[in-house]
Amino acid sequence: MISATADEPLHVLDLPQLYEKPSGTDLVKALALLSLQPRTFGTSADVVKGPAVQPAGVTRYLTSIISSPLAWLETDELREAIWDAAAARLSERSGRAAMPAMSRIFNVPTSSGEEYTLTLHEPSLTADNLGMKTWVSSYLLSRRLHNLLESPPQLVPTASTDPSTSKTETPLRALELGAGTGLVGLSFAALQGKSATIHLTDLPEIVPNLAHNAALNVELLNRTGATVTTGVLDWSVTPSPLPSAEERFDVILAADPLYSPSHPKLLVDTIAPWLSHGRDARVVTEMPLRDAYLPQVQEFRRRMGELGLAVVEEGEEVGYDDWESADGGALAVKCWWSIWGWTEKV
Repeated sequence: MISATADEPLHVLDLPQLYEKPSGTDLVKALALLSLQPRTFGTSADVVKGPAVQPAGVTRYLTSIISSPLAWLETDELREAIWDAAAARLSERSGRAAMPAMSRIFNVPTSSGEEYTLTLHEPSLTADNLGMKTWVSSYLLSRRLHNLLESPPQLVPTASTDPSTSKTETPLRALELGAGTGLVGLSFAALQGKSATIHLTDLPEIVPNLAHNAALNVELLNRTGATVTTGVLDWSVTPSPLPSAEERFDVILAADPLYSPSHPKLLVDTIAPWLSHGRDARVVTEMPLRDAYLPQVQEFRRRMGELGLAVVEEGEEVGYDDWESADGGALAVKCWWSIWGWTEKV
């Protein structure tokens, strides 16, 4: 029987060996044990869980399975399943970008100490769909939202009941730009419940997976009374006609939105027509301070100021992305979070 602990991982020789002609079930179990997930996001380098099997010899073991005819197994379907699983395990060891599609679990803290659990699907990554990966800045912002929503200065007035009229105020309206896998927007929705609605947006190729993730979390969203919609919003297209006051949003969220020299202008030009002109309107962002993109962060700051928005509250924090550093360790990423409000009535 295969067994391992975090302190004492197995050796590859403890796994079923092909010369023993193991059953298909035993091989499937061994390959499941060799499954790699990307590094777990977190605020500590200790978040990475140790392997169940020592890495030495694993690649050769997997290659031997792929090259074996597995002739003792009874069906072609079983052989194909084992070859596919072994190939997937090899792909996982080729880096995060080579990993197959996966579903990942994220825990979002609440002000009560409870945690909400979100499940997000991430397709296999290619160079043109990096928006379908969950990035560390999104993770950090999702875990900060419960503090941003409730600590002074208050982000926006939350819906409440007027005892004199017994009438509930209109829920606040929120918009996420470049929502990606939807971690930030879905976290906001669950935390706000009935007191807010949120529209998650991205480019046409990203939105189907975004809508899929909203559907994956329908039980949590229904339990909290959240209202979530998804749709396409291309920053390069100016809305025509411009949104009316009723169509604008009280809160705009954006995580890791700058990865092109054109993005600071496009982002701010998108915020301009969609942000409510109310004095309580807020823009909440979090972005990594990567050296290559620091000029874009500075340009974003400048353009937000020119629009008439100023930082209400800001800070820096470090998270650990699921990419590996050059030495194979967890990759530390410094991120800047900020809350913006109008400097004067517009």
